[in-house]
Amino acid sequence: FRKLARKYWNEGYQIHIHANGDAGIDFTLDVFEELQLEKPRLKNSISLEHYGYANERLNRRVAEFDAMVSANPFYVTSLGDVYSKVGLGADRARRITPIRGLVDRDVLVTLHSDFGMAPADPLYLAWAAITRSTLSGKVMSPPGGLTVDEAMRAITVDAARNLNLEKDIGSIEAGKYADFAVLDESPYDAGVAGLRDLEVWGVVFEGRKVQSRTE
Repeated sequence: FRKLARKYWNEGYQIHIHANGDAGIDFTLDVFEELQLEKPRLKNSISLEHYGYANERLNRRVAEFDAMVSANPFYVTSLGDVYSKVGLGADRARRITPIRGLVDRDVLVTLHSDFGMAPADPLYLAWAAITRSTLSGKVMSPPGGLTVDEAMRAITVDAARNLNLEKDIGSIEAGKYADFAVLDESPYDAGVAGLRDLEVWGVVFEGRKVQSRTE
């Protein structure tokens, strides 16, 4: 891992690393802190993907290193109940994917589904990151969830920044690709309760609007 990390680090690549457990995240940060001492680079040079089991200590390490996190908030929804009983225990299970502490430390956080581990449904993922609700309806808190605005940024403009594509996509601005989804209601008007049930009216692709097929 260290040999490969050094190769891509020294070549100037932005590096995305799958790391789901606290030991794996610790090890990853250990390696890249060594590389940063050898050859300093700018912030957001690495992105930790999934971030399933972490904690506030790791949140601090991520922030101090100026890394990014692409998290799967559906781990809380789908696994919180099970891990409370088997594996992690109730206290640790409540802290799955603790991204509130990252956002509070100005870490760039985005959301993904890791499909088919979770639905390929960004609005459902945003709802999961906000509510931290399990399939049984139990709320896994602390830590807290994101706000609606933070969650919407995490699936749009911040997601584009995570991929170094913010000049082309992620928000509606002159000069960017005219590709975006059209919802039947604003997520800010729908609020948390209605977020995961919003329908996609259609899309605009390359400047041309296409309505969703209806049954």
